[in-house]
Amino acid sequence: MNIILLEANELDAASEVRLSDYRARHLSKVLKVKPGDHVRVGVLDGAQGQAEVIGIEGHSVRLRCACDQAAPPAGADTLLLAFARPKVLLRCLEHATALGFGSIVLFRSRRVEKSHLSSHALDPAVIEARLRHGLEQSRRTQRPKVCFVPRFRQLIEEQLDILVPRENRFVADGDAPNEAALAHVLPTPLSLVIGPEGGLIEHELEQFGAQDFQLVRAGRQPLRVETALAYLSGQLRAAQARGVECAPTAGA
Repeated sequence: MNIILLEANELDAASEVRLSDYRARHLSKVLKVKPGDHVRVGVLDGAQGQAEVIGIEGHSVRLRCACDQAAPPAGADTLLLAFARPKVLLRCLEHATALGFGSIVLFRSRRVEKSHLSSHALDPAVIEARLRHGLEQSRRTQRPKVCFVPRFRQLIEEQLDILVPRENRFVADGDAPNEAALAHVLPTPLSLVIGPEGGLIEHELEQFGAQDFQLVRAGRQPLRVETALAYLSGQLRAAQARGVECAPTAGA
């Protein structure tokens, strides 16, 4: 945990807060804070800053907070993630948040079992907890927007152009001819599709291709879904940064 996240309504009139949950345990057991120490804090979806430890009483820790620093801006990239096994899905939500995706669109691929759609992983409280873990890891405060499109056809025919920009679209495919690192990435927000374990079926890849999604791969060896997510987003953003650096300046 690299930042202590607070709800705005947890702070009193003096900008003080008493914590007695997992955040207090982290402060006491992991950081081993003592009165007078300072830690990084942030208001969920708000500003960041520093807090002074002003008291430790039993299992509680009291902080005096000064959230006077602008938070990193919300991410602009979109992840379209096929609904996976609940444990995999929750890990991906946490990783995607830490990686700075601003929007996460969950959808059903043909390879996804129907039983997964009724799992606890779609419980808003469960999703919220994973988003918070991702923020705490990456020292962010802005939560990504999460939505679920239950039918693949609905995603392609009705929602796609509403949810993601028309350009800079990519879809993961282990058999794609091009590595993500070699893709042509525009200096605009990107949209990345990650399929379930086993990948998207051919029909789904064709449908995304018809919607201007470029097929890219993460090496030649099979990867776990969350590993592919980290690999592909990193390679695409690196390719994007190289393109920006190599672009001719005005008047050159």
